[in-house]
Amino acid sequence: MKMNRRDLLQWMGSACSALALSKFARSQQAAPSSPFLPTRESLQAYKIPDWFRDAKFGIWAHWGPQSAIEDGDWYARNMYIQGQPQYLYHCETYGHPS
Repeated sequence: MKMNRRDLLQWMGSACSALALSKFARSQQAAPSSPFLPTRESLQAYKIPDWFRDAKFGIWAHWGPQSAIEDGDWYARNMYIQGQPQYLYHCETYGHPS
């Protein structure tokens, strides 16, 4: 079988991707499980450490619509689309998004 450049590159890309995925899968299995779950209750149960509260350095964090839990970037888009759950929540909680 004669292999041309395109077939070789496709084969090499597939092999490299499979190798990377297998290493990633093994590292995920070996990693200890996180104490957090992707839920609101899990995040609300978190207690900020005293060392962080007493720290004398500044961190700037932006908590805009994109950081909404369980919605992410879609909250910012859907809060302007009438009928969407994010639109209704935003209107009830904060008023019209205009």
